[in-house]
Parts: sequence; C-alpha cells; structure tokens
Amino acid sequence: MKPILFSKMSGIAMCIIAFSLFGCATVGSNDSSDIKKWISAGALIVDVRTPEEFKAENYKNSINIPVNDIEKNIKLFGDKDRLIIVYCGSGKRSEQAKNILEKHGYNKVLDAGALSDMPK
Repeated sequence: MKPILFSKMSGIAMCIIAFSLFGCATVGSNDSSDIKKWISAGALIVDVRTPEEFKAENYKNSINIPVNDIEKNIKLFGDKDRLIIVYCGSGKRSEQAKNILEKHGYNKVLDAGALSDMPK
C-alpha cells in the first residue's frame, strides 16, 4: 500500500484529519485546552482591543487588529482556512470579531473570550 501524500489527499480525508485534531466543538469555544491546541497548530492570535489596551498588556505572539478595523484589514487574516484565535478584554469584542470573520468566509475562528482566559 502506497502512503497517501497530503497533496493528493481527498477532501474527505482532510476533513477527517481536521476533525480529529480540532473537532467541531472547538470552533468558537474558549476552552483552555482547545486554545492551547490551536496555538500549537500555528493559529494566528489576534487581540481585537484598542491599540492602547494592546500596548498595556497582550498575549505573546499576538497581533493587534481592533474589532472596528477588521473589515478594512480583512486581507491581513490571509487564507480563509487559517486557524484564527480572537480575544479581547471581556469577550464581547472577540465575539463580534468572530462574527465579522465568519461573515467574510473564515471558517476556523475560535473566540477565546478575554485575555485572562488565554492559557498562561
């Protein structure tokens, strides 16, 4: 039996692998173990608070795109299948950010809630 190469893998096989790694329940949840899995898998971590809040404190390796600036900077998010984690101060703006990204076709967005919910 020949090994399957990712470039030749069927869409169904890719879905099975993605499900086994991330599961359906993780998209949109803010479970700490899910967040850690996504970070380990190379997710883009986006702080959607104001630049002032970001400067005062932020999660390591995160970038700052305020929720009100997401639509005009949508290209910064790249591939629509990219894993994206959004967080803010309380969870309200990250929920808005997730909804905006999903409206633009991003289907792997995890709302981590507040900065205090991010893994240490």
